[in-house]
Amino acid sequence: MGNVTPPTNGPERRAGTRGSGGPITPSPEFDPRLLLRALTAFRRGDFTVRLPDDWTGLGGKIADAFNDVIDLNQRMAREVSLRG
Repeated sequence: MGNVTPPTNGPERRAGTRGSGGPITPSPEFDPRLLLRALTAFRRGDFTVRLPDDWTGLGGKIADAFNDVIDLNQRMAREVSLRG
């Protein structure tokens, strides 16, 4: 699994590398429909879904936070399955 660079405090940011899921679709700016699609997939247990890493500003910070949460849940699910 790849590392995700945490967002910076400034309005612009770039994410680092990510897990195997990759972005849902390339998009130069925040798209709430993609966020909804990613949240729906995550709710169904799809830990491979990621938001694009090229969004900047607030949308980029949202994408980074979402991708971090997915990575953490994917790791926890993997650990539980190994112990169970």
